[in-house]
Amino acid sequence: MSKTEQLDAASDLIMKAVIFCDDLAFAARGKATMRRAGYRAGTNIQWTFECWRANALMESALAEKALLEALDAHLLMLPARRARSLPCWLLSWLERWAVLRQIQDAAVGVISDDSAADRKQPVCPALSALIREQGLNLIIDEDLAVPEAANLFACLSGEQELPLPVWPANSADLATCDSYRGFGINE
Repeated sequence: MSKTEQLDAASDLIMKAVIFCDDLAFAARGKATMRRAGYRAGTNIQWTFECWRANALMESALAEKALLEALDAHLLMLPARRARSLPCWLLSWLERWAVLRQIQDAAVGVISDDSAADRKQPVCPALSALIREQGLNLIIDEDLAVPEAANLFACLSGEQELPLPVWPANSADLATCDSYRGFGINE
């Protein structure tokens, strides 16, 4: 590495993302998306990534290991399908992470993982409430953007913060955490 490259690398901002995915294709797409965003003019963000299978969080030992690795993450990335229908075990893990996180300006990112994006509700009410209550940022990709919402911008702590749209939470959904799951014939 030349001295010029070393100087440029020293001025880059290194940020950490943890990707929860169900397949490797989503992880690759998430990494590519964040790298593209990091190379935009004037940002110079170098991303480091940790990838976890979302189902791994159902096992307590793996959930603890993932929590320890994610405490210093700037971004947790979820597939849109998971964010729209958040299982209780994932919501519980996110709640623990939000309380224990070391990065106060951390964000939850939601990236489309299918062609049938639900533009009316990119995240479930329980996740929206968690983001709002814990002072997290929400980043969604263009495929999930709500037509009526303003554009979302990720900002660094030195920049002026812009308000993020908050979707109204249904208190019945929050109390039950989709408690009907697993009891129907459509599961």
